Formats: sequence, C-alpha cells, structure tokens
Amino acid sequence: MSAAQTVYVDDLIDRQQLTGRTYLQLGLLLVALLCDGFDLQLVGVAAPWLADAWNLKPSQLVGPVQSANLFGMMLGAIFLGGLGDRLGRKRIIVAGAMLFGLSTLACLLTSNVTELSAVRFLTGVGLGGVLPNVIALAAESAPRAKRAMVTSIVIIGMSLGSGMPGVVAAKLIPAYGWESLFIVGGVLPLVIALLLALLLPESLLFLTNRAKDRAQIERRVRALDPQLAIDGATRFALQGSGSMGKGNFADLFAPGLRLTTPMLWLMFAGVLLSMHFLNSWISTLLKLAHLSPEQFSLTNSVFHWSGTIAAIFTALLLGRLGLRWVLVLLSIGVASLVTIASFGFSSTLVLTLAVCFAGFGTIGCQGALNASAGLIYPPSCRTTGVGAALGLGRIGSLAGPLVGGMVLDSGVPVQQMFYVPVLPLGVAMIATLVLVLRKVDVRGEAGAAH
Repeated sequence: MSAAQTVYVDDLIDRQQLTGRTYLQLGLLLVALLCDGFDLQLVGVAAPWLADAWNLKPSQLVGPVQSANLFGMMLGAIFLGGLGDRLGRKRIIVAGAMLFGLSTLACLLTSNVTELSAVRFLTGVGLGGVLPNVIALAAESAPRAKRAMVTSIVIIGMSLGSGMPGVVAAKLIPAYGWESLFIVGGVLPLVIALLLALLLPESLLFLTNRAKDRAQIERRVRALDPQLAIDGATRFALQGSGSMGKGNFADLFAPGLRLTTPMLWLMFAGVLLSMHFLNSWISTLLKLAHLSPEQFSLTNSVFHWSGTIAAIFTALLLGRLGLRWVLVLLSIGVASLVTIASFGFSSTLVLTLAVCFAGFGTIGCQGALNASAGLIYPPSCRTTGVGAALGLGRIGSLAGPLVGGMVLDSGVPVQQMFYVPVLPLGVAMIATLVLVLRKVDVRGEAGAAH
C-alpha cells in the first residue's frame, strides 16, 4: 500500500503567481486599513468643532479621549491579535471592523468627555485588533518572493486613511456639522465588514496549520494546482517552522526568536514613542516658531504626506534590503530631527525640508516595522507576534504625548524639543542593527532568524 501523499501548502503558494483573486483580497485588506486609519485620526480632526459644541478647550477633549483610544488599541493588538492565531484572521478582521464602526456611531450618543473616552476605548480595541490580522493575512496570501512588497502595499491603506478625515471634514462639517464625520467613520467600516465577510477568504496557511475545514483546504489547493491528485488520504501541512506552535505567547520566544522578539518590541516602542510625540506636538511647536499661516499649513502637512511617500518606497525596497531599509529610515529620521533642533528654525525652507524628512523617516519606519513583523513570525504565531509588538509598542505611543508635555512645561526652548525623539529612535536603531547582524530576514519566514 503506497504512503499517503503530503501537500505542503506554503510551498504551493510560494510557487504561484499573483492572480485576480489575490488582488481582490489584497484590495479588500487595503480598504480595511484605510477605514482603520480614518477612524484613528477622526477625533483629532473633529476636536475643534466638538469642543466648541461642548464648550471645552480642544486640549480638554483630545488628551483624555486620544489616551483612551490608544490604550484600547494596545489591548486590542495584544488580545485580538492573539485570537487571530486561534480563531482565524478573517473573523477578527470582520469583528474588529464592526466594533470600531459601531462604536464610532455610538460617539454620536455621547454628551461629555468621559462618555466619549469610554466609547473611543472600544473603538481602539477594534482598531488594534484589525491591523495585526490584516498584516498576517496579506503576508500569507502572497508567494515568498513578493511577500514583503504585498504586505507593504496593503499597509499604505493606513497612511491613506489617516489623511482622509481632514478632506472629508472640510467638505461635510460646514454643511452638516461634526456629526457627519462620525457617521462616515461609522458606516464605512460596517459596509466594508460586510464585504469582507462575503468576499474575503480565510488564510489557507491558518486553515492548514490548525487543520480546520478540510473541504475548503482541498478546494483551494485544487484551484492553486489542478494537476495535483488529491484523495481522502492526502495530508496537508506546512514546511519547517511554519507548522510549529499553536499561537501561544510562549511561541514568540521559541529557538530562533528569543532575541528577535524583544529587539522587535524595542524597535516598535522607540518608533511609536517618537511618532506620537511628533504627531501630538508638531502643530504646537510649529505655531510657537511664528510661521506664517501658509508656511505653518505647508510644513505641518508635509510631515504626514511624506509618511505615505515612504510607504511606497517601503513596498519597493523592503523585499530587497530587508531590515537594512528600516535602518535607512531611522537614520533619515534622526538626522532630520537633529537638523531641526540645531538650526532648522533659522530658515523656513530648511525647516520644511527637515520636517518632511522627519515624517519620511519616523512615519515611514512604522509602516516598514508593521510589514517586517508580519514577515518575521511564522504562520502559527504571526498575529500573536505582530499584535504583541504593536501592543507593547503602544506603551511608547502613550508615553510620547506625555513626555512632550513635561518637556514643554520644563521650559526647554521649543526648537530643542526636537532632540527628544532622537533618543528613542537611537534605541530602535541599535535594536535593528542587532537583528541585521543576526541576519534576521524579513524577506522569508522566521526560520531565518538565528
């Protein structure tokens, strides 16, 4: 009697070309992150109108509400990220989109900062759970040679979505009030969640690793290779490290990941602290620089636009350079911040260019790290690993705005405040260099980590 045939599903995917069905799946994931980015920035954009409606200063509103949102994102990334390795990526993406869509609509029922903070905490849980599962599903949909590019392209949706609330607000709020922004931010994710539930396939690697729904695995394997002879005795498996573990937190410290995981956490914490320090305070710092309204608007905008440009470069270069590209982005960010802090305020042109490159380095680096985390971990613990890195990195994002406030209150000259994010970026550079020297390869699977 002949031995049962074993089909290695990950090897089968690696030998395929991207198809129309794959592009549809990736498009859905990109739109899911676009909604994620939109809702993340929604309160910050609506704050001036909402504060006027509630007779508050914007600072009284933004601080507690955004902190609650970020705390929810931290918990959502850790816990819903981990559930993605147990229940499936698709389920958590759909559930997360529904949660942040419904909670965004629920903001319309709030009447004070406490109620809004509680609802935005729930929004953060949904937002935090969607991102690691989207990253994992994108990484698992593409052949190895194009995995870094595909994952990076999907993450561009986050940057695009983050820039949209300002555009939507300019069109809708003057005519329909601040409530219109929350209606768009609530209804759109619910529509996308429905489309995802109907059209988005579950990760084939997840199904194989967890031995779930054999009929679906057989059907999709046949679609990938109609020449395969499959019968009831055929085994479906993953090669190497991809089939090890069941998504437990301890898997993040398995041989080959014991040093990689804590270094990745340091990278996320350092970059997120710096990014949220700048996100929270750059408008205030630029206003204190006494720029003209036109100069202020341009300089403030290029900080965010440059992050989207960096995301495009990441899609092109991460697969070729690996973590060396992260080092390049960190170096650009550090050099730009030192330039601003040293003599950037002496010239509007120098300040604008330096702020542009600071956004390119810091915001761009966060996108590159998101993609890299999804490529470092094997399918068995991919969403657990990405979620833990994002969740623990949120400690840095929570600290960023607070550190900025303490430094500003201490009387440090405004220009020199731009030295503050240099330190956490420097820590992230050291951690990245450790992984580069250990030849951790984000172009393959975690088995490349030593």
